[in-house]
Amino acid sequence: PQPTGARIVTVPALSLAGVTHDYGKVRAVSDLSLSVAPGEVVCLLGPSGCGKSTILRLAAGLEEVQAGTVAIDGDVVGAPGRHVPPESRHVGLVFQDFALFPHLTICNNVGFGIRSTDQDARRSRIMAALGDVGLAHAEQSFPHMLSGGEQQRVALARALAPKPKLLLLDEPFSGLDTRLREQVRDVTLEALRKSGTATLMVTHDAEEAMFMADRIAMMREGR
Repeated sequence: PQPTGARIVTVPALSLAGVTHDYGKVRAVSDLSLSVAPGEVVCLLGPSGCGKSTILRLAAGLEEVQAGTVAIDGDVVGAPGRHVPPESRHVGLVFQDFALFPHLTICNNVGFGIRSTDQDARRSRIMAALGDVGLAHAEQSFPHMLSGGEQQRVALARALAPKPKLLLLDEPFSGLDTRLREQVRDVTLEALRKSGTATLMVTHDAEEAMFMADRIAMMREGR
């Protein structure tokens, strides 16, 4: 039992502290601090060009931190002079352009990031991820055989299959028409709730942010 008055301290799945980032003479992010708790969905909401995608790129390790710190599960992965590469951060990424491998089946696309050498365990993980997005029947299809909404669901399954510590979503529904967007959004939220994966999503759509998020962080001009 916990001693009287004791507090259980939860380490954030993602923590950015005092992060500043410039592209040449343009300041994209200015002294920004933000955290995402385990299992939480946080939406970064703001207009195009306000620095949202830069924050995702810094969290993913696609940009090196110039000032401040980025930590995942309490471990500093980005700071001046320290840069843990993307493949070592255990982070899942989903972009609006899906980025599926056209020459691989859906099954092999989803399994691409799974490191397990146990083939039965690997296949089980793949089929579970496809099942969570309602696409287990499409495992032997190729990306060009699926609709845009289905391709986005495959991209989500691929990101979740390795069981990442953190999932990063960059405007994941903006390339879909209204009907598909609502459908894929519903599937995505259900899959995130089931997996319990901490998620940071960027969007310029306030309605989408309110639908998806446990918490919304407003962003403007890098702040």
